[in-house]
Amino acid sequence: MPDDVTLVEALHRDLRTVRWAEPAEIRATARRRSRRAAALAAVSVVVVAALAATMVDRAGGPPPPAADTLPGYAEIPVAAMLAPGDVPVPTGERLADSSLDEPARVDDLLQLCGKAQGLPAEEPRSRYSRSQTMLAAVVAGKSQTTPEVVITQDLYRIEPDAARRFIGDLEHRVRACGAWQAAGQAYTDRERTDARVEHRWTIAESGFAGDQAVLLRHTATVLPDATTGQPPGYPPVFESRVVVRVGDLVSVLVPAGALRTDLPDAQVREAQMREVARAAAARMCVAANPGC
Repeated sequence: MPDDVTLVEALHRDLRTVRWAEPAEIRATARRRSRRAAALAAVSVVVVAALAATMVDRAGGPPPPAADTLPGYAEIPVAAMLAPGDVPVPTGERLADSSLDEPARVDDLLQLCGKAQGLPAEEPRSRYSRSQTMLAAVVAGKSQTTPEVVITQDLYRIEPDAARRFIGDLEHRVRACGAWQAAGQAYTDRERTDARVEHRWTIAESGFAGDQAVLLRHTATVLPDATTGQPPGYPPVFESRVVVRVGDLVSVLVPAGALRTDLPDAQVREAQMREVARAAAARMCVAANPGC
């Protein structure tokens, strides 16, 4: 397939160790979603105001629920997101964002692969979404010039029928892709070279949290040079992510830092991610439609 700018950027990200320069830059990068126009932001403010208006002293009792506060219509509360205690490593600052009408994304490269196989190219749109990036705790007395990401979480509220199909559609895309080759560029500290990369996705485990859950593994391997037949010398890149569904909510969890599953004791880290997924599912219950 022809070179694709998205592929080049994604491969660049995969084949180099990501280092964040400043917290402000991390904050901008962690917010992967595009900002909406001022009118859309105003709608979000109205929704938050409507939710706040329903919170009254228990002695007086809550007012009758408005349409936008019923399950399936309400904005996702912060309580539905992972908390620091749900993660098995110490965390510090959390970078958070919320939005409307965002595509429910799991893996951009897998989406491109599915498109190349003739599958629907568009992800389902979410009515509301929240995201957060948890950073590693700062160790006293230790210099830390580049904050380390521990885990990112995207949480989407999707139309119920689309939510029920979400995991099945993901599994279908994985089966369709198999070993997918794409043109791109491989980067090192000193050079950049054209390369072809073979991507493989597998569902390592399913059904361990919420209504549905999958552990998705992705391997990217730079193929030997087509002219010389010589291997390029880049080791395969491994990554994993967990997708959990509870009712009309779908959460995408991407481990990083000390939770990366390509580090030694990968089985231990995958077991930790399953526990994190169960914690995420339990928290999603407070806002899911139907609830738990």
